[in-house]
Amino acid sequence: MKANWFCILLALAAGPRHGSAIQEDARTLSDGAVRLWPATLYGSLEELLGFGWIEEVPEHERPTGGTGRERFYRLTLLGRGTLEAECARLESLARTARARLALAEGLA
Repeated sequence: MKANWFCILLALAAGPRHGSAIQEDARTLSDGAVRLWPATLYGSLEELLGFGWIEEVPEHERPTGGTGRERFYRLTLLGRGTLEAECARLESLARTARARLALAEGLA
């Protein structure tokens, strides 16, 4: 999974967000490694919408405040399952990496 998709899904796991809040959250969650410029953010959101991993929050369900022009997005059940599967994949990969590093230390 692309890092920007992962960070967007992770940002939305906490609840509905609009574009600039997703940008900020992705930067924070990645310690600044993932910076979602507008073209990348909105292109990624369109891709995630197409996969059915996220959905736009209907206007009558959007949080109050802001300018009223913001588009809010949230995870779908499919998106939550996809995020959970990616987390499990990354955890497994990290366990394998740690085991190999430990084995390599024992050989040195």
